Formats: sequence, C-alpha cells, structure tokens
Amino acid sequence: MGVRAAGVLRLGGRRFEPWELLVMAVAQGLDGVHAAVAEGADIVELPAPLVAVVRDAYPELVIAVRTGSGEVAREACAAGADLLAGPWAELGVGVVGSLAEAARAVAAERVIVEDSRPVAELVASGWPVLVSLPDPDLARAAVFAWQGARVFRVGRVRETRRALRMVSAIRGDIPPANAVRGLA
Repeated sequence: MGVRAAGVLRLGGRRFEPWELLVMAVAQGLDGVHAAVAEGADIVELPAPLVAVVRDAYPELVIAVRTGSGEVAREACAAGADLLAGPWAELGVGVVGSLAEAARAVAAERVIVEDSRPVAELVASGWPVLVSLPDPDLARAAVFAWQGARVFRVGRVRETRRALRMVSAIRGDIPPANAVRGLA
C-alpha cells in the first residue's frame, strides 16, 4: 500500500484542513442530533430514515450513514447524506472504508479509512483515519490524535472535543485556550 500525502478532506459542502480533528457523533433520534450539534459535532452518524429531516434542520452539517445495502445507500444520498460507511464511492459522496477500498477510490479527498490495523500504521498510509472509541475513552482519543488520527466516532462529543483541542494546541495547530506564561 503506497503512502499518500495527508490532504484536505471534503465532505458535503465542507472542507477540512489536514490538521483539523473531527468529532463524529452517533445519534439514534432527533434529540440526539440536536445535542450532538450543540456540543460541537462536525459529523453526525444517524439512521437513513432521518437524513432528510436532519438535512433540512442543519444544512451545513456533515451527515453520515452506515449501511450494507446499496438501496439504502442510494436513498440516503438522495435525502442528503454526505458520508457513507462501506464501498459506495460510486455514489459521489464521502466514504469510510478499509485501506484496500481507499486505494480504489477515485476522489481521494472524500475518503476516510477505518481498519483493524494499528492507528499508527493507518496514519502512515496518508489517508485520514477514523477511530471509534467507547465512552469515556479520552486518553485513547488524545493518544490517537497525537499519532495523527483525524476523525473520532464517539458518544460523548463535548468531552472528546475538549481533549482534541488540547492535543491540537500542544501540537501547535491552534492557539491554546488560555495562554499562561509561567515566569517567576
């Protein structure tokens, strides 16, 4: 598997720079979507039947759907989904897949990899990496962010967002929330 240079990630109408760390919330209903958006989720994964309603409520939100069905994938895209988990690159939206699926993708800036390999190995491939974490696992989120993972699929958005901001500030990608100088 060849290594590609880390680049911009385009999902829906959004453009994410290589240094941006994204939080993907999992929501089963509209209340969960509203809470995830309020807590700062960049992407919300939801059941396909909710896509049209959520798209109307949040036109800029990146909407993800996990499905093994081509019919459901096509319906989700027609309703406004921006990201599909599975081999659906031909539908013209972002996809989450294995390294092998990523290598076959035509629009590289719309691909995120998720695989059973170690995170550091996936990051070394150059593709944006998605990690799914149980709640609360902020320590692993911070370590994986430090290693270069870019998308974090979690249930606790606010806490994960804070941990990722800390890592970004330590790496120098963003300014610290509170710059305190320790001079005595």
